[in-house]
Amino acid sequence: MHSNQKQEQGFTLIEVLASIVILSVVSLVLTAFFTQAMTYSKSNQNKTIMVNIARNALFYMEKQDFEKMETFFNAKSELSAAECTLTNCNDSAYLAAFSDGTALAYVLHPTVNNIEYTIDIKYQSKLVENKPQPTGTTVNQIDRLTIKKYLLPVKVAVKRAQSDGQPAYTVEVEGYINDEEIR
Repeated sequence: MHSNQKQEQGFTLIEVLASIVILSVVSLVLTAFFTQAMTYSKSNQNKTIMVNIARNALFYMEKQDFEKMETFFNAKSELSAAECTLTNCNDSAYLAAFSDGTALAYVLHPTVNNIEYTIDIKYQSKLVENKPQPTGTTVNQIDRLTIKKYLLPVKVAVKRAQSDGQPAYTVEVEGYINDEEIR
């Protein structure tokens, strides 16, 4: 009364292997996608940190005495991290412009998340130069002279001190040092 007919149910070995290969390929593609997304996110995070460091340095510069900064930037066009290190910040122009050379050295050499950065601050004299303007421009000669009396345009550039295999890029933030009369 039993039939000799076998009923086989289930998958063959070929079907199982094919499904494993397909799942492996799909998972590798997804892993590569998420790895790339994480790398991009980390790069953006590093740039955001560098922008915030540049903004902090700009805030520090805005708090300094305007006349001293004007004298400094007329003598030197750049405030360089290479000239004012954590161990040696004895440049006479730096000491004349800043009351605390140690604080300046720490501003120019910040460390965030155990990563060291260097900051260079450049005076942008071309923005306030007395040069002829084409007719029809909104900023005329008188406006430039007025701006020069009250604002010092600067560019803060931040980069990593050591690249450690990371892409070496510089983040720049532009701003103004204001005279105390208009603060």
